[in-house]
Amino acid sequence: MPFSERTVFRSFLMLVCLTSVCWLAASNASAQSEVSETGVVETLSEYPIPSQTIVLPVSVTDAWAAFTTSEGYSSWAAPFAVVDLRVNGTIEASYAENAVAGDPANIVISIPAYLPERLLVMKTIQAPPGFATPELLDRLVSIVEFEAVGPSRTRITLSAVGYTDEDEEMRTGFLRANAWVLGQLHAYLTGDTASE
Repeated sequence: MPFSERTVFRSFLMLVCLTSVCWLAASNASAQSEVSETGVVETLSEYPIPSQTIVLPVSVTDAWAAFTTSEGYSSWAAPFAVVDLRVNGTIEASYAENAVAGDPANIVISIPAYLPERLLVMKTIQAPPGFATPELLDRLVSIVEFEAVGPSRTRITLSAVGYTDEDEEMRTGFLRANAWVLGQLHAYLTGDTASE
């Protein structure tokens, strides 16, 4: 069944943010992009490793659960998500309305390593047809860092490793899409649905 335009766009942005495999994304990014009424994404670096951060008004435990549980992930990142948190576990996700596990159009992200409530390493091993080449998927890894900066405040930092000098457009796309995706996360954790 063909993806709707919204489905394709959101799947595309999720890939860029969590696996840094896309180069077309939301427009109007800047070094500091407002993503909701109170949440701001700050760009830490653009080259050679694109990296962005946001401080969320929740505990590190709640922020971690948003990424590492099926319920949390499907609440903000994709309507269908199955998270198997373990070394070499996976996150399988889709924006298709009737998605099921094992569908070749799903996004499958491997979890090579993690440190509970501190670090999540992710590598896309399956993307919807036409989204990325196997060569690109093979060399890109995303890292999510979690840092408690207070009892109810957590800094999330998203970085991408594996870009080459020829990947300027992809790095730019990663930074643009991150502002949108971190905004979705902030909206979910604060209940601010207006920014979705």
